[in-house]
Amino acid sequence: MNEFTLLPRNRYFEVLGGMNKDNHSDNKVAMLSEVDMSSAAWIRANWPHSELKPSYTAFVAKAVSLALYDHPYANRIPLEWPFFKRIVQLNTVHMTVAVERDYPGAEQAVYAATIRNTDQLDLAAITQELQMIAQGTEETSERWRTVQWIVKRVPTPLARAVLRIPLLFPSLWVEHRGGAAMISSPAKYGVDTMIGAWPWPLGFSFGLVKERPLVVGGRLEVRPTMALTMSFDRRLMGGAPAARFFKTVCDHIERAEYDMALSKSAPAPRALAVSSS
Repeated sequence: MNEFTLLPRNRYFEVLGGMNKDNHSDNKVAMLSEVDMSSAAWIRANWPHSELKPSYTAFVAKAVSLALYDHPYANRIPLEWPFFKRIVQLNTVHMTVAVERDYPGAEQAVYAATIRNTDQLDLAAITQELQMIAQGTEETSERWRTVQWIVKRVPTPLARAVLRIPLLFPSLWVEHRGGAAMISSPAKYGVDTMIGAWPWPLGFSFGLVKERPLVVGGRLEVRPTMALTMSFDRRLMGGAPAARFFKTVCDHIERAEYDMALSKSAPAPRALAVSSS
């Protein structure tokens, strides 16, 4: 039996590897926090049965969009020409979400779809957008169709150059990659924590929401929690402002029933706020 097998040529490996080189992972720093999901879990438990229940990804997307409004310095992307480098301030909030796509032979490919103007959407609308993205196919998704065409049809060096063009033009970045933030989660597979460095200035990942011991007000309680991580580009903001931004994201999630715009049929907030960890 042979010790190894040389697999056939893989265009995704050749082309998408170039995007990782543009990731500047050496400039990425990660933060992690355990987030009390009691408020979000309460909303989900009391959501009308006739409507699609908000996903935890929707809570994270809404919280990040609110925090970007609170801290606009986090809503930025780098513009990097060889002899011209600037920081670009984004004036809109678009959230890009990684979606599972199981294509044999293309296991390294990640389908990333964008929810536009996320800060203007409530939880119900964001959840509907996420469901449409999850059910999307090559025929219904222009972005995924375009990427596949580039990878399969364009010579590798040129394909890498084409996929890099949005890094050089802010308008193309907004059109093809969304905004400053990317969200991913392996929670459906039972993973508790993931720390990743995505080719976006901000990368949010969260794990499985489950009951864990948590100290609240000096007392040990069992509450639903999740591990939320944020990677950020150290060139765009330092540790202190990044920490303030990340704390705001966590606070919005923990106060979901008070801070997030809900649909008209959503449950009314409880009388008392949920104690934060």
